[in-house]
Amino acid sequence: MVDQFSSRLRALRAEKGFSLRALAKMVGVTANAVLCWEKAEVTPTRDKMIELAEAFEVEPGWLAWGIGDRNRRTSVEAIGKRLELCIGAELNAVATLLDAFLMERDLAATDAAKKQES
Repeated sequence: MVDQFSSRLRALRAEKGFSLRALAKMVGVTANAVLCWEKAEVTPTRDKMIELAEAFEVEPGWLAWGIGDRNRRTSVEAIGKRLELCIGAELNAVATLLDAFLMERDLAATDAAKKQES
């Protein structure tokens, strides 16, 4: 698995045209640390993995393990296809999560509107 991460990292860095130093600076490490990651000598911490994914605009799970979609933004169609594979209990869990996100968003919008009125 580690060498697969290192291959993805090398390919992304080449694709974006980042030097070792430039990428290192973006995620707050040394160029040597990036080189060690690319050589599969060590793997980055969880936080650095997330920073790398943000720098490359890819999903952290894809970068780390090659699972899921590479692109950070998943299309509605892709989400629909995934939901079609879910059983009832899984769909209920997804619906509950969506309801919680929507409630939180609505509360934040209400709070922001009240602050503007004040």
